[in-house]
Amino acid sequence: MQHLVSPSRLQNYRRLLLRLITPPTFGLRQKLLLTFTGLLISLTLVLLLVVESRQRASIVRQMEKRGETIATHLAAVSAKSLLTYNFVALEQDAGQIAQEGDVLYVIILDHVGRVATYSGHDEKQGLVLQDAVSQRAAQATAPLMQHVPRAQGDAEHYDITVPVFVAGSADKWGTVRVGLSLHEMHLEIAQTRLQVLLLGVVGIAFSIAVTAWLARRIVAPLQVLTQRTVAVARGDLDHSIAVETHDEIAVLAGNFNHMTGELRKHRMALEESNRQLDHKVLELSALANYNDNILASMTSGLLTLDVAGCIETFNVMAETITGVRGADIHGQPALQVFADNVLFLQVLETSRQHRAPLTAPRLEFWRHDGQHVPLALRTAMLQDREGQGGGVLAIFEDLSPMQTLERQLHRADRLAALGQMAAGVAHEIKNPLASVRTFAQLVSRKHHDSRFVEKFDRIVPRELDRINFIVEELLELARPTRLHCAPVPLPALLQHVVETYSERLQQQNIRLKTDLAVALPLLMADPEQLHRSFANIILNAIEAMPTGGELSILCHPVPKALLDFATSGNGGTSNNVPGEPSLAFDLYATDVEVVCKDTGVGIPAAEVDHVFTPFWTKKSKGTGLGLALTHKIIEEHGGTIHLASEVGHGTVVTVRLPSSAPAPLSPAQIS
Repeated sequence: MQHLVSPSRLQNYRRLLLRLITPPTFGLRQKLLLTFTGLLISLTLVLLLVVESRQRASIVRQMEKRGETIATHLAAVSAKSLLTYNFVALEQDAGQIAQEGDVLYVIILDHVGRVATYSGHDEKQGLVLQDAVSQRAAQATAPLMQHVPRAQGDAEHYDITVPVFVAGSADKWGTVRVGLSLHEMHLEIAQTRLQVLLLGVVGIAFSIAVTAWLARRIVAPLQVLTQRTVAVARGDLDHSIAVETHDEIAVLAGNFNHMTGELRKHRMALEESNRQLDHKVLELSALANYNDNILASMTSGLLTLDVAGCIETFNVMAETITGVRGADIHGQPALQVFADNVLFLQVLETSRQHRAPLTAPRLEFWRHDGQHVPLALRTAMLQDREGQGGGVLAIFEDLSPMQTLERQLHRADRLAALGQMAAGVAHEIKNPLASVRTFAQLVSRKHHDSRFVEKFDRIVPRELDRINFIVEELLELARPTRLHCAPVPLPALLQHVVETYSERLQQQNIRLKTDLAVALPLLMADPEQLHRSFANIILNAIEAMPTGGELSILCHPVPKALLDFATSGNGGTSNNVPGEPSLAFDLYATDVEVVCKDTGVGIPAAEVDHVFTPFWTKKSKGTGLGLALTHKIIEEHGGTIHLASEVGHGTVVTVRLPSSAPAPLSPAQIS
């Protein structure tokens, strides 16, 4: 016979199984109760452990102190009896102490370690005890406390030893030992633990009760608030919550009541919003006037172009700089207004077509009256309400005052360099002149001396040649160099310079690392002068590594942008109008960069700025003119030279020279 399960019972089984496999959900009340209960229990247990540990340590210290007091007192009393060998008095003193309830034994040893008296064991008098505790006690010269664990027939106790000394003598006259039972101490510790545990249980129970009451008090108003919130969500705005407390729950209830009141006043608020919109219109008008005042008071010129490239804004300073009235050009195409200023127009049109901010650090602007004004120009993209390109904002500044200041600074630098160079010339020529003068003064007296004549013929011409060399180097540094320019393949020139010093590189154990790009544009330069410049740089690097190292020479092309594209918000995509000529190809050229890096001794940071100064040198036999001439040659070729150094890590010299032809732009540069 089969037993069938009814559908209702099967449904109950399913519900029960679902409850068993579904994790329990805890409300806020249960979470608060569990959290605070766990925290309180943890804190209480920690507190109980700390209290129990301190009480136990206190009981142990009291017991140890009591034992030390008994043994010290007995040692003081027994000192005289040990001196007079009065064993009867010693036995009486030991017996009196042994009557204490927790004293297990009292032993007094004589000066040789024999038992003078042993409470309750007269048969051991005169013996030397052989156990380990007794041996350590007999050898002790200072108070000693030994913990003796529980053994067969013996209770756990402290063996407290105090040696007996007599004033005026350094010899030990005996030893006093007291055995103090730990049974009462353990009973007291157990009683203390029980009291602490009972106190902890009572505290935990009380804390749980307070936590449950507090959780209920916190959660009950929140439940009421939840019910009212559900009603408001259904559309019933007539509900409010009575505020009975003065805590955060009351603040939350008050905010709920305020929210429902604000919803009921929605229609009234809409009318108020309309009045506020009218007021905003007036504020916007005032803001427009405020912006006009700002534009009028700016110290930089400002203009804006719309999407079609027509001028929309032209402030007062822009009129002052360009000599053009804003009212006359408003709405006109920039291509027409600035047709005479090609580079200025190129910046504006390229920025508008490519939708990319541009920066021109320096360009010349020609006014209608024939004057030219040096400008620094920056552009930025304007966006409309949809976030699309809405035109171009251009800000330009007159650099004439800055140029005047730069000329004054350059003049001051030239005067300072001239004074420093004059001091260097005087210092370099003074020593050989002193030698020549000395020999000239001695000629009249020693011209018959063959040794003097031989020394004169050897030293004076050498010193005069030294003076002549310094003067020639100085003249070459001071006067303009006549460059005999021709197309120069820079990698081949650098390779020739390196081959010149190949033997010295091997002698000084210097590793050479070169990376000379073959596909480089030719340089229009003087090959002899460039050879001399790079020879000076490489020679200085070699001399900076007297014990060996690594010399790296790298040569590669570097795109040089006359106008720097900044990062555009639309990704830099091109927006050229079909049929219009592209202006980006006129904005780029190519430089050739040479980097010479050594791992030598380096130059201190405070002296790096002086390396190109004439007559400044760290070498014992140098004139300090090599790098100064190198700097001059590079500048005469239209290039730049930069030196960076760190003591102990080496020096990096970077030379950048312009090529004879522009390089084509890549698609990434155009976009």
